[in-house]
Amino acid sequence: MLREISSSTTVYSSEGAGIYKSKLENYGRGLRVKYHRIEQGLTLKELAAGNLSQENLRLAEMEQFPVEDKVYKKLCLRLGIPSDPFVLPLVENGILELKSLLTHIKSRSKMIEAFDYVQNQNKEHLKEIYRVELLVHTIRYYIVTGDVNAALETYEQACKFKDLMNSHQLFFLNKYRGNIYYSEGDYQEAMNIYQGCLTSAPLDLPSPEMADLYYTLGITSGQLVKPRDAVYFAEKALELYHSMFYPKRIAECHVCISLAEHRTRNIKNGLNHLQMAAKVIEEVNLPELEFIVEYNFGYLYFLSQDFEATIRHTEKCLRIIESGSIIEELRCYTTLIKANWELGRKDKALKWCERGTQTTYEMEDSILSNQFVAEVFNQFHLMKALLYENHERFEYLAEMEVLPHIFAKGYDMDQAYYCTLVADHYRSVDQKEKAMELYRKAGAIYRKAISID
Repeated sequence: MLREISSSTTVYSSEGAGIYKSKLENYGRGLRVKYHRIEQGLTLKELAAGNLSQENLRLAEMEQFPVEDKVYKKLCLRLGIPSDPFVLPLVENGILELKSLLTHIKSRSKMIEAFDYVQNQNKEHLKEIYRVELLVHTIRYYIVTGDVNAALETYEQACKFKDLMNSHQLFFLNKYRGNIYYSEGDYQEAMNIYQGCLTSAPLDLPSPEMADLYYTLGITSGQLVKPRDAVYFAEKALELYHSMFYPKRIAECHVCISLAEHRTRNIKNGLNHLQMAAKVIEEVNLPELEFIVEYNFGYLYFLSQDFEATIRHTEKCLRIIESGSIIEELRCYTTLIKANWELGRKDKALKWCERGTQTTYEMEDSILSNQFVAEVFNQFHLMKALLYENHERFEYLAEMEVLPHIFAKGYDMDQAYYCTLVADHYRSVDQKEKAMELYRKAGAIYRKAISID
């Protein structure tokens, strides 16, 4: 089925894995030789020696020089590969199934199961183009499972085979590089790559993958605090997801639009989109998204200074949170501490602080290298220092960790909140100049919030 997207003239196909598989062909002799030469780390000179000239091998690898049967067999013998690739349908189908599961993750357990299945198969005689396909999508697998270092190593390995990739594989290789930057918190570099992907996307890119790119552009625009761009891209994605009926991403698009609308001070529209997301989750039973929606309800109500509603939704988050979600737990505890502090309930804030402290004991030092994790960790400890009146610790975290990181992200209402919080502290300890400076910054942010478009 073909689909044209609103005002765009680009046509995207909605093909499945079966049709996509028909586009994966065997490499010619030259490309097969090139793949294995690169994989084994051989130079043209080393492989050509005693077989054919270095120049002819270079041309052969570009499929511009015919390789005679006798020479081809000698090259295969030197590389330790069969003269013809084997047909391994179970492995090939497994790779395509993994790719499909990674595009829209409906079940994390199925994704992990599919990856383990492919990894445990004997791929010694697998067609080279499927090896490249697996290598490219393994990058995405590591990103999803949180192993960014492994994702980067796999990306660097895959780049060696760029000359052998088709347009789809190159598209995903670039997009996944953007995902790595996103995971590392470098949202501007991620955005640059995603926009390049949008410009160079294959015309026959399947609709689910085009929708995923629009969604990715939407959430990245949100991280860069460009709410109008976030709404634009998320709405483009939403249109595609509605036509294909992808409930999970429909709900996620509504969440993205909700947060963007709130940043433009269109609070009513923001809450409406969040309610639409909640309705989708309830109707099609998507418990894995219930936490996200409830947390964002709490976040939006906090920014609207409805602290009772914030507490209600955030406490619900803790009841439905998945086991082992330490960072999400800590985010909830921090939100509950802030809401109770604003309501003057220091005793309740201290109870949540105690629970959060227990959670931090379970965190490994290695994960603090992740920027997002470090921000959550430092914000919790900032509030803890405030509660226990550890002024020196509070001021250090505020000036060296929390405020610099928040301001590095660009305009955000969180900046105004923390500026005001720290200013109140400085006023209470009679550091009026510091307090006034932060109050001025908070005022400028609020004025910008009113005028943003």
